[in-house]
Amino acid sequence: MTVEPRLELETPERVAVALDLAGLGARAFAWLLDALLIFLGWMMGFFVYSFWGDVLRRWQALSAVGQLLVVAAVVMTGWGWDVAWELLADGRTPGKRAMGLRVVRTDGAPVGLAESIGRNLLRVVELPFGYAPAILAVALGPRRQRLGDLVAGTLVVRERRYDLSRYGPAAVDSGRFALLRARAGELLAAADFDRLVDFLRRRPELDPEARVRIAGRLAAAFARRAGLEPPSPVEAEPFLEALAAYYAVRR
Repeated sequence: MTVEPRLELETPERVAVALDLAGLGARAFAWLLDALLIFLGWMMGFFVYSFWGDVLRRWQALSAVGQLLVVAAVVMTGWGWDVAWELLADGRTPGKRAMGLRVVRTDGAPVGLAESIGRNLLRVVELPFGYAPAILAVALGPRRQRLGDLVAGTLVVRERRYDLSRYGPAAVDSGRFALLRARAGELLAAADFDRLVDFLRRRPELDPEARVRIAGRLAAAFARRAGLEPPSPVEAEPFLEALAAYYAVRR
């Protein structure tokens, strides 16, 4: 069984976070799924347009510039597919979602407009070579980054599935933590959730003093986002558990 590489990061709150890097096989299948969906979209558009008349005759009636613009528009829909999904769906195209993958920045934060455009713009260099440069870069690179990822400072990582049932309804529904129920989605980005649950999962391994300190910092940071007073050291971990559980329900 092949073990995917893992990247260890440290957040500004000095919480160690491990990201599971996606390998070539999973990324290839995700790309194929997205390519199939894009192709089906093109075919649907072609058939709808064909109802309006002779498509070939309309194409021949266009000038060279017009034909070039049509081709460019079709290509842009394919290129813009990844950018749109990465920005609107937490770094996940439908293909990546199906394969449990997500695009993030190299610091684990959500991908932004500049990073998404940069990583996808480099496809114009990879595509003429049949994506051979991308395949080699992902297969041989220590961080599994294709050329676009290297330029944009992004990674493709495997999403983790967490069992939050251990936190139970008592922790989630207690006192003022119930205020987080409607706001968990806006307080946490997907990458914040991964960092939070990674801490909750690994806290038994931490030194007790470090555990209390890190929990306090995280709880205080998220409480400020919610406009709440930072919880006491005793309440810090239950606060984080409640926030994680509420966010997981909304996903």
